Amino acid sequence: MLLTGFGLGCLLPLFVITLRDFRHLLVGKLFLLVIIASVGFLVDPLMPREWRWITSDLQTALPGLFWLLCQLIFAPRPHLRSVWSAMALYSFLAPSLSRPFVGVEDSSIVAVFFGWRLGQFFEYVVVLHGLSFVIRYWRNDLVETRRKARLAFLLIIGGAVGIATISLNFGLYHEYSRGIISGLAAFATLICLVTAREGIMDLVGSDLSSGQRPSRLNANLNSDPQEPLSAQQEQDAEALGRTMAEGFYRTEKLTLKKLSEATDIPEYRLRKVINQALGYRNFNDYINQLRVAEASERLLDEPETPVLNISLDVGYRTLSSFNRAFRDIQNTTPTEFRQARSGADIG
Repeated sequence: MLLTGFGLGCLLPLFVITLRDFRHLLVGKLFLLVIIASVGFLVDPLMPREWRWITSDLQTALPGLFWLLCQLIFAPRPHLRSVWSAMALYSFLAPSLSRPFVGVEDSSIVAVFFGWRLGQFFEYVVVLHGLSFVIRYWRNDLVETRRKARLAFLLIIGGAVGIATISLNFGLYHEYSRGIISGLAAFATLICLVTAREGIMDLVGSDLSSGQRPSRLNANLNSDPQEPLSAQQEQDAEALGRTMAEGFYRTEKLTLKKLSEATDIPEYRLRKVINQALGYRNFNDYINQLRVAEASERLLDEPETPVLNISLDVGYRTLSSFNRAFRDIQNTTPTEFRQARSGADIG
């Protein structure tokens, strides 16, 4: 009971802060569900048998909720209609629907497999897939404090969800371990939340929606810097501007590491100059802005050039990824953009 109280004592302030400060955000609402599911995991042994299905369903939802949290925070373009989302949904729905009808010991092998075992396997898959997004995309966040806090934030949650999932599925836990897992994870997460309060739950693409639209060729200038740039930052901004003016942003699979090598600027300084001098908080948003700016010009200047050719020329591997980035910035598709401007010129 003492450890359960410790866990609840750590989850309660986390819930209150999230509800107060982040309830208006989609990610904040999702994180509230993660906290509620964690409470279900914590108090499940204390629930009366006739009500335990509620807490059992809540704790079963944790892997899928964690995967969705990783998608919304770190994926450049969340793919919510995918095989991964289907597995996340199955990992929750199958056990929940099977619980009243399928018993592990007294049901057929097929029923147990589809009702329980397959869902348990999907739990491991979606947790690992969520963590892969964290590892793959966390470096693209250009805000140093927020970037590190987000990494710790999701690794702590993912580690706790992974440990809880394995211990439940294999029966490797003692009842007191629930309080330890929940309490320590909630306490560490609370520290991350306080450390990077401004923006830890922002969506990846929020910079573009805020109306920041630096021009392509003078992207190395900042018309309204939040603080004066140092001489080193000005030199870095000029070097970055020259490199991008030469079209390096067209490089496929462009990363901060590749750009750092091309400009001979260390990654940590490159992050600062793109963030502080140009006003971007995410590397992918910066690159998409440059690519879409050139594509917009070519769509008008080269009316006979297919959209696919232009998308490949500016650095996109697929037409669908180009269309998504173009719509995010121009609020229309490349084809509609060309047709609308062509029609205006004729008129």
